[in-house]
Amino acid sequence: MRLRRVAWLVPAAALAGCGTFLSHDGPHADAPRIYSGVRLDWAALQGDDYYLRRYELQTPSCPAGDLPFSFAFDSLLLPLAVFRTAYQMIAVPAGGW
Repeated sequence: MRLRRVAWLVPAAALAGCGTFLSHDGPHADAPRIYSGVRLDWAALQGDDYYLRRYELQTPSCPAGDLPFSFAFDSLLLPLAVFRTAYQMIAVPAGGW
């Protein structure tokens, strides 16, 4: 019985926080990075196509199940996201690269 529980946890952990990974590696430099996985999951839950189309992001497969994991991973990546956002505000010209 324990083996079955572990067998289900491995794929769940692998898919956890996919909204975070999808949004941090997005194609647009001006996309929000701070808690971006939570924002992506929330936009998918609300049906906000504008946010998804504007930044050309994929919709997570299960945004409701991904939301708490994205929150956890976004919290871990918060220092990186703050640094990257500050760098873009200071070093990147207004029109982009």
